[in-house]
This record gives sequence, structure tokens and C-alpha cells, in this order.
Amino acid sequence: MNNRADKLHKESIFIDATCPLASVGNYFEKWIAGGATVIAATVNRPPEQMRDTMRRLGEWFSRLRLNRNKLIHITSVEDIYKAKKGNKLGILFHFQGSAPFETDLNSIEVYHRLGVRMVQLCYNVKDFVGDGCAERTDCGLSEFGVKVIGELNRLGIVVDCSHTGYRTTMDAIEVSKKPVIVSHGNARSVCDSFRNLRDDQIKAIAQKGGVVGLVGYPDFVTKKRKPTLEDLLDHADYIARLVGVEHISVGIDYFEGMAGVANDKDAKALYDQMVDAGVWNPRDYGPPPFYFPEGIEMPDKLSNLSGGLLKRGYSEEDVKKILGLNLVRVFEEVWL
Repeated sequence: MNNRADKLHKESIFIDATCPLASVGNYFEKWIAGGATVIAATVNRPPEQMRDTMRRLGEWFSRLRLNRNKLIHITSVEDIYKAKKGNKLGILFHFQGSAPFETDLNSIEVYHRLGVRMVQLCYNVKDFVGDGCAERTDCGLSEFGVKVIGELNRLGIVVDCSHTGYRTTMDAIEVSKKPVIVSHGNARSVCDSFRNLRDDQIKAIAQKGGVVGLVGYPDFVTKKRKPTLEDLLDHADYIARLVGVEHISVGIDYFEGMAGVANDKDAKALYDQMVDAGVWNPRDYGPPPFYFPEGIEMPDKLSNLSGGLLKRGYSEEDVKKILGLNLVRVFEEVWL
């Protein structure tokens, strides 16, 4: 990176809004090396429910306690600025899917009290809230789902429509009284994937005041086997032209099965596990190896994102919005 990009990256509040890999060992160190301010750690594993999620939350509280000189738990916007000022990595608890709620609305407040501040409604398939984006039906938000969004709004938890079906997403945007986000999802017009967003979805999220997070999972970036940072930035350009830079954020989705973390055997075992669990369909998810965009292959290279955006002609102010300030704006509106 050049001096201008390096300086900008260090000055910025940088939030990576989807980070499954952070829940593995000490991989959070990679985000520290990459200059992150806050990461949204996935604290559940679809399709696990309450019992396993509580165990994973316990693991995170232990990790926070043992690394208090490096990590800070994020439950408020004030905490984000504390993380930046104190040169610590902020950890935001994020659910991918609402399975941890089971069918108990009261559990949502329990999770909020434990620090969960962002909840994805579905993980590809149908759950009690609604249909996921890979489901054979597209039935939209359930009555239970309407109540779940009401609770999320009441408590101050961000509604996330990543992996969520088209109709369920549009219903959620309509029902929610607060901005709705897609923490990690690209533009379908750039890469035709079931996981990416149609133009009207992007527009609806923007009209509600939400954001769409650039995701680096290879199948959602390009049809090429090995995507590049330039391929990912094509999605940023498209969304910016469609709804403006105020509605772009970052959610790269580094995970434990990716190239550079898992060997081929372990990556295939994880892939088979997700397929067998019914949450990944080989029709939609290609087999490993999973190469994240060249230039940001691992979280410790995320500083290259700032340089890439500058080269594309984004102003320093706009880069700061994309890296984190757009999400901070959403958090200020949603978190109580």
C-alpha cells in the first residue's frame, strides 16, 4: 500500500461484519494484523440450536477474559470508539440464522443481555422465521418471524437478511421499524448467485437506511475459480452506482474451511458436514478449495481493501464510510 492508503486505513474505523473464522483458536489475531477495529464474530454454527450456541458463547467469554489486553466486547457504539482509541479489537456477537431462538421469543432478550447485537434471520434453508435463499419455496416471513423482528427492534438488535430468501427479506424490510442490513452479500447483477442480491432488494435495504456488506466467499464474487480484489470491487462500484456509497459496508466471511486455513482433506470434511446437515446444497456451493480474493486472501491483508477503493476513485471520506462509518450509522439507529 502507498502512504496515503496506509494512513487512511489506520485512521479509519474498520468493521468486518461477518467473521466465522474468528471463533477458531486465536485467528482473531489476523484481524488485528489487518487493522480491524471491530469484527462480528459468528457465535453460532447453523443449524445448531440453543444448547450448542450457549456453549459457543461461553467459549467467547473465555476468549475475551484471557485476551482482555487485546479484545473488547462490543455492545454499544461507545464501545466501538473505545476499541479504536484503546487500540483493541472489538468483538461483536453475531448470529448466522435464528435457530438459537428455537421457538422461544423470550430467549431473544437473554441473548441480548449476553451481548448479541446482530442476528441473521435465516441460513439458506427454511426455519421458524421464514424461508432461506436456497429453499425450494419462497414463502416469506412467518407470523413467528414478524414477532421475532418486533423483539429485535424492541431490544436494539440489528436485523440481518444475509442468506435469507427474497420474499422473507422484502417482508423483513417492510415489517422492521429500524434499518435492515445484509452483513455479507454481493450484487446478483455482477455475479449471478442465489446468495447475491437483486437490484430491488439492494434498493429496499438502502431506502430503509441499511447497508450491504461486500463478501469475499469465492462463489459469490465471480464465476472464476480464483477471484481477485478487483472482482470484489466491481460489486462495490455497482452498488455505489445503484444506491450510493452510504449503503456499502464490509463482511468478508473468512471461515475455517478456506484455502490458507484448512488443508484439502479438512476442507472437504467440513464441506461434506455442511451438505449433510442440509444447510449447503452442492447445486449452490461448489466444493473446496475456497480461494478468497487475491490481495485480501486472509484477514491480515485487509488493509489492501483501502488502497483498492482509493484506486477505484473513491474519496477518503467515502472509503471511511465503506470501511465502517456506514455500519456505525446503522448501529446508532438500532442499538439502544
